[in-house]
Amino acid sequence: MKYAIIALIASLSASLFADSLTENEPLFVIGETRQTATARLLRIPSAPPQITSSSRETKYELGRDYAWQPGTRDLTLTADSRIPFTTPAQLHPAPNSPNSYKSQRGTQAWMLFGPGHFMHDLQSAATYKSEDDWQIPPIQPAPDLQLGPLRQKLNAKQPLKVVMLGDSISTEADASAIARVAPHQPGYPTLLVRTLEEKFGAKLTLVNLSKGGMDSKWGITRVPDVIAEKPDLLLLAFGMNDASGRRKPDEFATFTRQMFEPVHAALPDCTTILISSMTANPEWLHSAPDTYPLYAQAQAKLVGPHIAFADVTTRWEHISARKKHMDISGNGLNHPNDYGHRIYTDVILRTITPID
Repeated sequence: MKYAIIALIASLSASLFADSLTENEPLFVIGETRQTATARLLRIPSAPPQITSSSRETKYELGRDYAWQPGTRDLTLTADSRIPFTTPAQLHPAPNSPNSYKSQRGTQAWMLFGPGHFMHDLQSAATYKSEDDWQIPPIQPAPDLQLGPLRQKLNAKQPLKVVMLGDSISTEADASAIARVAPHQPGYPTLLVRTLEEKFGAKLTLVNLSKGGMDSKWGITRVPDVIAEKPDLLLLAFGMNDASGRRKPDEFATFTRQMFEPVHAALPDCTTILISSMTANPEWLHSAPDTYPLYAQAQAKLVGPHIAFADVTTRWEHISARKKHMDISGNGLNHPNDYGHRIYTDVILRTITPID
């Protein structure tokens, strides 16, 4: 299925910025029973929201499947609702049972976990207009000192090679295209490249060297492979596994520098964008809520000529303050869903170029 990339980015921008229309915002409904199961929207709708399945293939009906009280962000299911929901008990399945992962912070309980399209199938999507005054801090494009040469190549429609180096998030894990289910949205590296192609009319080639479970120390070992590809743009995105391993921010910064400095020495015209990580489920024992922003701060200090920083962490935290982790999670623990991959794309795209 061909995905409408520009429309996709526009819909995400609408949900986060000045436009009143929010499209396909994910919902993970929780409740002891169907009639008590609820979900919360990012903003207050000005008219009844339209709810569909995550695949967009099923359209749910107000009154038949869900109820909404005007002036609130809350949705409640009806007794005969077709919308999937999850009980609190199902969020903490028996140890070693299917779709379980240990362990919840501070307890012996296990947590609901499911790669591929497991979480996707449990979520639904909301589209609505809103006139409330909630805003998210805007992202300013990086200065030309950092990204000027890259912008010149894009504006000149030069063919560009993009090399992606990161962990499982950057392999595009749990995006619906990877899971082979509708709406077949790719993960953020492919989404970014396709969007830049459509915006500038340039031909971009993506080489993805990312690998699941890896951290910044492993990334150093792949530097020769990066150099061999001779990229015009290098995307570096580590932090999730470093944080789970409790790596200190200064060491993370050192390892990050040891990745891009040899590349720039060998390829002076290459541009690097350092991408900070989403945050993991705060209930998970191996998440590190206090560490993710420290990594982002450390990355921000590394910018310079041909080196920019895309701050996904701050945006993710602002959205997470109003949404459950399970709303935007692709596996329940530490991967983004389609919407999360769009957050990554939007942040990086806005770092590169202004969006109308």
